[in-house]
Amino acid sequence: MFGAPRVFQSVIILGVVGIIALPAAGCVDISGGAVEVSWAVFSRDGRAINDCSCADPAIGYVRLQLVSETDPGNQPCAGNGACRFACGRKTGATPFFIAPGQYLMSVVPLDADGNDLATTFIPGNAVPSVQTPAAESGTVVRGQPTELEAFMLEADCRSTCNAGGILSPCTGG
Repeated sequence: MFGAPRVFQSVIILGVVGIIALPAAGCVDISGGAVEVSWAVFSRDGRAINDCSCADPAIGYVRLQLVSETDPGNQPCAGNGACRFACGRKTGATPFFIAPGQYLMSVVPLDADGNDLATTFIPGNAVPSVQTPAAESGTVVRGQPTELEAFMLEADCRSTCNAGGILSPCTGG
């Protein structure tokens, strides 16, 4: 009869210790703000491209591009791997390292080797291999995530694609 309260006390003590330890286990270095971005890939005729490798050319990664509106030389994502996300994820978020301020925010589609597909042009055409919307202005606040609206990437669709057994890589339209 006297053993039950001690067990209960032990459970309460363990629970309190667990709650106190939780913040230490989940610590995040906050030296600035973060940016969350999402994207979708569509064919030029409006069909969804569900697998980034089925775009033509294949999109390997999407890199977040941030350019300070007050100091265009301040580009915290330039050459920073924390701003590059696998295209198939369709979303990404930076750590909290971006200095507070106003930025022009956009995405850059990259091939598997890291080449910018928005500046590579379709042979014999003035259209980029992958088109992206214009940058949008956004504010980064220390300790807060800045959430961007989804960006629509536009590319050609492969006529056939073997990624994941997909035979018809574009849907809808």
